[in-house]
Amino acid sequence: MAPPISLMLPGRADSPQSIDQYIRYAQLAEASGFYMATLGHHSFGPDIGDPSAPFVVLAAIARETSTIRLGTGVYLSPLHHPATVMEQAATLDQVSNGRAVLGVGLGWRPEEYKGFGLDYSTRAARMEEGLQLMRTAWETGRFPQGLEHFPMPDLPVFPACVQDPHMPILVGGSAPAALERAGRLGDGLFALPQESMAAMKGQIDLYRQGGQNAGRNPYVCLMRQCWIGESVDQVAEAWMPRLKAFYSTFANARDAQAQGDDVLVALLDSQPVSFEQFAERRLIGGTPDMCRQSIQDWQQNVGFDELVLIFNGSEDPAELENAIQLFGKTVIAQLT
Repeated sequence: MAPPISLMLPGRADSPQSIDQYIRYAQLAEASGFYMATLGHHSFGPDIGDPSAPFVVLAAIARETSTIRLGTGVYLSPLHHPATVMEQAATLDQVSNGRAVLGVGLGWRPEEYKGFGLDYSTRAARMEEGLQLMRTAWETGRFPQGLEHFPMPDLPVFPACVQDPHMPILVGGSAPAALERAGRLGDGLFALPQESMAAMKGQIDLYRQGGQNAGRNPYVCLMRQCWIGESVDQVAEAWMPRLKAFYSTFANARDAQAQGDDVLVALLDSQPVSFEQFAERRLIGGTPDMCRQSIQDWQQNVGFDELVLIFNGSEDPAELENAIQLFGKTVIAQLT
């Protein structure tokens, strides 16, 4: 059986109507065979639009769905005390009756840490200690003591998770230290969507090695950008300008050059790049046949346990709803 396919819920958390739309997307994803619905997380980010309180939104979604898993992808856990993260995540697990997944990451925006009065340079140490605290507390029922960043008295954990001893914790990142941390302290890796297949294979190999060294079974949750349509021309026309905007914001030409990613370097340098060139071994997109072939290519060459798709070929709710349903009918149904 093919690995499960999940969906990062599209949209912006900026109005009551947008929350209703998140619920609508999640319901369509559930009906279309998607395994999990995720939400990103940022604070002080009207330019990004991700929820600043994703657990609240996911709890609302939980009451309007019944089977789809609900996760943060990813929650910037070092911004907050891990005890607070635990309380919110465990409450979501209760509201959803055991469907919660906790994805965590560092983030890259110094202003978020400054906004909470935190030193940006300590974010990795806070992540490390926070993961240790959460795992120990959930597994023992008591908060550990003697920590540097999060000193706590011996207190009970409340509420408990429905999942025993806790929900899966997926750790995002792409730097070697983050990949090692994910293997050592996470139940899985949220593999970020920017890099090509060649770069991603190297990252996943590092993650798996870290998990092996820690005696953990690896679980790769591979994130990829996606758009689907009846023709290649239709997809390319809608998607390429948005892809260029995304990579101009989230990718670095110097890093791409160091990785030998000449296609991305050319795109960031405004050189002509065709959709087919850019999509190959990077994206899940195009016609249904192309999407299925891309998924099989990634599975054969990199291997993953779950695929999380970012539908970003449009901001129009009707077009997004159609893409979710089309993908479920022509890709998920055909692969399972």
